[in-house]
Amino acid sequence: MRTILPIFLMVFFFLLGCKSENKKEQVVSGTRAIPDWNTSGHKVVPKYAKKFSVSYHGTYKVVRTNATLFDDRSEDGGSTDIEDVMVLVQKGTEPPELKGELQNATIIHIPVESVAVNVQHSESYLREIGLESHINAIGGLYSYNNDMREKALNGTIGQIGYSWHSPPNFEVLLQRKPEVFLMTLASLGHRESLDKCRQFGIPTVTVFDWAEFDYLARAEWIKFYSLFFNAEKEANKVFEAIESKINGLKDLTRNIKVKESALWGYYSSKQRWIMQINSIPAQYLVDAGLENVLSNNTKANADGFQALTTEELLLKGKEAKHWVIGDIHAAPLPQERIMNHFESWRANKLYHNLKRVKPKENTSDWYAKAIVRPDIVLEDLIRLVYPHLLPEHIPVFMGFYDKVSEGPIEQQG
Repeated sequence: MRTILPIFLMVFFFLLGCKSENKKEQVVSGTRAIPDWNTSGHKVVPKYAKKFSVSYHGTYKVVRTNATLFDDRSEDGGSTDIEDVMVLVQKGTEPPELKGELQNATIIHIPVESVAVNVQHSESYLREIGLESHINAIGGLYSYNNDMREKALNGTIGQIGYSWHSPPNFEVLLQRKPEVFLMTLASLGHRESLDKCRQFGIPTVTVFDWAEFDYLARAEWIKFYSLFFNAEKEANKVFEAIESKINGLKDLTRNIKVKESALWGYYSSKQRWIMQINSIPAQYLVDAGLENVLSNNTKANADGFQALTTEELLLKGKEAKHWVIGDIHAAPLPQERIMNHFESWRANKLYHNLKRVKPKENTSDWYAKAIVRPDIVLEDLIRLVYPHLLPEHIPVFMGFYDKVSEGPIEQQG
């Protein structure tokens, strides 16, 4: 009896310890585990982005988004400022009382298991932090990613329509039942669709990454996407790597003593050129150590670019040494006798952003991954214009433009 009792107690405490350890593991790794927001790296703090913010309150987060929406349906192009508030509540906990500033907030229970998106680059944000498997509906068949496009084609995931073209398909959203619809809202004409989504009980969040006028600010929206999965730590790590690389590239070009002049813009037919003045492409020129010849003599519109006639462009930009001229929206160029007036054309210092396009699918990674990875875009541009600075880099999104074929010299899907 004296021998059996100690053995029994040892087995009892061993089993108790295993039970406690298993219970502890469930709390830590279960889907309803609440992260410690005070742990380093687990909070999102926007550094560049101006169109979203987040605050942490124990078991919930308050997310705010804002943008100016323009009415594409009206001739005068009226606009409205929109602000939206979402409360992200940890599953298994009670939401806060919606009063005061939270009175009209939308509640989203997190971490979500399924998500619908309606633009290409939303897929890329999620892919960069390993969350693309949670996507159960996308805009349509223009996805650059072959697997995602195939899933949409065979019905594994739904097609809800792209934000730039039409309001979302409510029937598909109700059928797929995503735990959150990350709705890129780009037109005032689609504002009522947001209200309808919420009236139908579709947990809908407004996404305004397109409204940022800085490429790092736009890339930083990867942190926004992470909020719905409690994946802040992963998103912070990815963005910090992007930011660090950008800073290193800018340090590299800052030491250039004599900066080359440049243009960025494409021909849209009928003697009309869309030229980048004070936009994200224009920002790439500056950070790549180039001087945009239009920045001081051309006034940009609200989107940072301006439409110029061929005559105006010749007057203001014919002496630029470099030109990013190729774009997916470009039309056939004017006659050779006109183009020969441009120094960059004669010197054949022409570039494009069409290296990752799939013409048959009418899709380009420039409007997907390139938005999330501006570090690669900047690296491409520096390599093309100042090859001695980055001799080992192989361009990913950009390349040399062939003025004979009016397209990329080397195009790859």
